[in-house]
Amino acid sequence: MTAMPEILKDDAEEIERLIGKYPSRRSAMLPLLWIVQRRAGWVSQGAMEEVAGILGVTVAEVYEVVSFYTMFQQKPVGRFHIALCDTLSCAICGTHEIAAYLAEKHGIEMRKVTGDGLFSMEPVECIGACANAPALLLNEDLVGDLTPAGIDAMIEECRRKAGATAAAAR
Repeated sequence: MTAMPEILKDDAEEIERLIGKYPSRRSAMLPLLWIVQRRAGWVSQGAMEEVAGILGVTVAEVYEVVSFYTMFQQKPVGRFHIALCDTLSCAICGTHEIAAYLAEKHGIEMRKVTGDGLFSMEPVECIGACANAPALLLNEDLVGDLTPAGIDAMIEECRRKAGATAAAAR
């Protein structure tokens, strides 16, 4: 088994299993990047270097993938990251009003992390949920047909989960 760098060392068995599923090591890049992001919340330069070393590719090749896919974060984000669809269908159905509501009511501003580190938000291209516009991804979960009441419930549930995790850690 390949020696695992720092960020990925706890996932060594899973990584080797994933790599074994592909005809070439490079083909496992997306799954490895998902592991990094799941673990750290984002993909740092150091993590890109580690993935490159594991797969035997250049850091530039890893960066090309990370920078191409908007699902990979290149800077720290909140525990609950909101990817708000900003394409035509969602915009027509109220994305900009939703963004304003999140900022005014909940203090979640575009391209920023809240002071408590719980939330961040960014505009993204189509998330494939036009039938449920306006829509967003909350981490990896699709939330559509957004309304102020639905947003309030979503934010409250996130805060409840964060509180339960903090209480369990004590």
